[in-house]
Amino acid sequence: MIDNSSSTKQTEVLLHAQDYLQILRNRWKEAFLVFLLIFISCAVITKITTPQYKSMMRFEIKPPRDLINLAVGGDVNPVTASEESGAYMQTQFEILVSEQNLMAVASKLDLPNEWGVSEQGAAGILMGMIQVMPVKGTNLVDLIVRNSDPRVAQKICEAVTECYRELREEKENSIINEAINKRYEVLRSRQDELERKADVVRQYIRSGKYLQNIWTETGRGTPTSTGSEEQTLQQLNSSRLALESEISQMSVHIGQLQKLKDADLLNYVTRTGLLTAESYCSARVRTLNEQYRKEEEERQQKLLSGYGELHPVLLRLAEQHKSTQEQLFAELVGMRDAMADQLDVKKSELASLESRFSEARNQLRDKTLEDQKVMAALQEYNAEKNRYDKLENDYIVDKMRMMAPRKSVEIYSRPVAAGAPSSPNYRINMIIGAVVGVIGGIVVAFIYNYFDTSVKTLEDAERSLGLPVLGVIPQDVGLLALQDGESPDAEAYRILRTNIELKKSLYKATTFAVVSANAGEGKTTTLSNLAYVFASAGYSTLMVDGDLRRPRLARYAELDCSVGLSNYLTSEMDLKDVIFKTRVPNLYLLPAGPQPTDTSGLLSSFRMDKLMAEVAKRFDIVLIDSPPVLGVSDASLLVNKVDATLLVLQPRKMPLKALLRAKGVILNAGGQMMGLVMNNVDISGDTQYQYYTTYYSYYTSDTSRKEPKLKQPVKPETLVAAPQNKRVASETDADDDLY
Repeated sequence: MIDNSSSTKQTEVLLHAQDYLQILRNRWKEAFLVFLLIFISCAVITKITTPQYKSMMRFEIKPPRDLINLAVGGDVNPVTASEESGAYMQTQFEILVSEQNLMAVASKLDLPNEWGVSEQGAAGILMGMIQVMPVKGTNLVDLIVRNSDPRVAQKICEAVTECYRELREEKENSIINEAINKRYEVLRSRQDELERKADVVRQYIRSGKYLQNIWTETGRGTPTSTGSEEQTLQQLNSSRLALESEISQMSVHIGQLQKLKDADLLNYVTRTGLLTAESYCSARVRTLNEQYRKEEEERQQKLLSGYGELHPVLLRLAEQHKSTQEQLFAELVGMRDAMADQLDVKKSELASLESRFSEARNQLRDKTLEDQKVMAALQEYNAEKNRYDKLENDYIVDKMRMMAPRKSVEIYSRPVAAGAPSSPNYRINMIIGAVVGVIGGIVVAFIYNYFDTSVKTLEDAERSLGLPVLGVIPQDVGLLALQDGESPDAEAYRILRTNIELKKSLYKATTFAVVSANAGEGKTTTLSNLAYVFASAGYSTLMVDGDLRRPRLARYAELDCSVGLSNYLTSEMDLKDVIFKTRVPNLYLLPAGPQPTDTSGLLSSFRMDKLMAEVAKRFDIVLIDSPPVLGVSDASLLVNKVDATLLVLQPRKMPLKALLRAKGVILNAGGQMMGLVMNNVDISGDTQYQYYTTYYSYYTSDTSRKEPKLKQPVKPETLVAAPQNKRVASETDADDDLY
C-alpha cells in the first residue's frame, strides 16, 4: 500500500527547494552583483594591506607561591587562593595586554619618540598588534605580535613578557611589604592586649581566694575552692524536702481526723498506722487501745463460752469496756489536737529552713559566678596567648619568605625575526571573499525577494487577483505584423487567442478593452499582436485606439491618419470615414485622432455608445486600447462600455496592492474581467514558464528549422509612418461587407 502522506511530504519539500532555487534564478543578477562587489572589495583590500610579520613567544605563567599568610596562624595564601578560581589565569592574560603593561613596554622601547605619540597612544597601537592565545588545559600562553617590521615585532614580544614579569614582582613585593608591616602593627597591639588579660588573672591571685596554681608559666590552670557551700546547700535542701513531705502528710491526716468521731476516728487511726507512730501517738493512747482490744476479745470469749448478755460478768465487762472506750476516744481527740499544734511547729521549722536554704544558695551562686569569672579570664588569656604566639611565628616566617626567590614566568620558546610575512594570505582571503560573496549574494537575493511585493509568477497572479491567466507572452516580442508569419513568438498570442475564444461565448463578448495598471506594461503591443493573430485566423478584427492622450496604434500599424475616434465623437462623420484597413488582411484600425481637450467627456458621450454598438455588429472582434487604469479616468469609462476586459501585467513590476487597486477600479466601473495577460516574461530564466517554450520547437516549420532566420524583432518606436491612406475598408475591398 502506497503511503500517500509520506509522498505528499516529499513533494512539498521538493517544491520548497524548487521555490528557493527559483528565487536565485530570478535574482541571479543582483546576487552576482553583490558577489562581485564583495569579491573585488576583498581583492582590493588584500592588495593594499601592508604585509605583517609575526613573532611568537611561548611561556608559562607561574601562580604565586608562598607569598604571605594574612590569616592569624592560617594556611591561606591570599594571592595563591585567587589562583584556585578559574578566573586567575584569565586575569593574568588580560594583564599581559593591559594599558599599564603596554605603557611600560612603550617606555622600555622608547616607542612614543619613535612613533611620535604619547605613551597612552603607543599603548593603544600596541594593543592592536598583540594577541594572547592560552594553550588549553595548561598554564602556557602563546604571545603573538604582528608588525610590518620583523625586528620590531621580535623586540615587542620580548618586552611584553619582561614588563609583565617586572610588574608581577613589583606587585607581589608591595603586597608582602604591606602585609608584613600590617602584621607587625597587629602583633604589637595584641601584645598589649595579652598583658592586660594577664593583669586580670594576677588580680584574682592577689585576692587570696584562689591558690597560686591557677596560673602557670604556660598560661594554663584551674581555680581551686573548698566546695563547702555546695555541700551545705545539698544538706539543707534534703532537710527541706523531708520536712515538706512530712508537713504534707500531717496536713492530710489532720484534715481527715477533724471530719471523724469516736469509732470512725479510731478506725482511721488504726488503719493509717498513726497508733504505731510515736511522733504522733502517745503511750497513753496506745495503752488504752491495747486495753480496749483485750476487753473486746475477752467479752467475745465469754459469749462463746456460754455466758449470756445479762450475765453479771458480761455486764461488768461491758461497763468496764465502755469506760475504756470513752477514755480512748477522749485521748484520740487530744492526739488530734496535739498533731495540729505539732503541724504549726513543723511549718515554723520549714520557714526557718527555707530561709537558711535561700541564703546558702545565694552564697553558692556568688561563689560560682566568681569562679566563672576566673575561668573566663583564664580562657581569654589562653586564647590571646595562642593568637599572639601564632602571629609572632607568622611574622618570623614572612620575613624569611621575603628573602626567598620567586619565579613568575617560565620561558619555553623565544621569539625570532620572521623571514616572510604572515598576512595577508592572498589565497585564503580570495577564498573567504568568494564564500562571503556567494553567501551575501544569496542573502541579498532572498531579502530582495522578501521585500518585493510585486506579482512574480502565474500562480501568484491567479491566487492574488482571483483571475485566470489567459496567456504568457515572452520577453522582447516585437510586432508580429513585421515578422515572419511562422515566428514562434506568434504561438504565445495564438494560445491567448484560443483562451479568449473559449471564454468568448461565456461572456457573450465581442468588444474587449485591453488595459494595464500603469504605463510601460506592453499593453499596446499586446493588443496589436492579439489583433494580428485574430485577423490571421479569419476574424474581422478592429483595433480602436481609445488612448486619446497618448495614441500609438496608428504608428504601430504604419498608418498616417489625420482623423480618428475624436473626430467621430465631436462631429457628424460616418464610421467609414475614420476606420482604415491595414496591410494585414481582416485587420482594421480606428485611430485616436487629434487630442481633444475633454477626453472623459467624449468617451462618456452618446456618440461613443453608438460607436460601440455599431462596431460590435460589423466586426467579429473589437479590441480597444485603453489608457492605464490608475493613470486617468478614461479607462474606467471604456471598460464600462465593452463586453470584457483583459488586464495586461508584467511580473515583478507592479506591487500587488496596485494590481488589486486596478482590478477594483475596473469592477467599480462596471467592467467584466475576463482574465490576465502575463507580458514580457523571462521564460529562459524562469523554470515556472519553461513549459510555454515547447511551442518554440514544436510549431516551427520545417523550412525554418532547416534554414533558421535570425530576424531581429522591430521595435514600435523605430517604425516609420507609411504614406497616408484614408480609404475605408469597404471602399478599398468591395468583397468585405463591413457595414
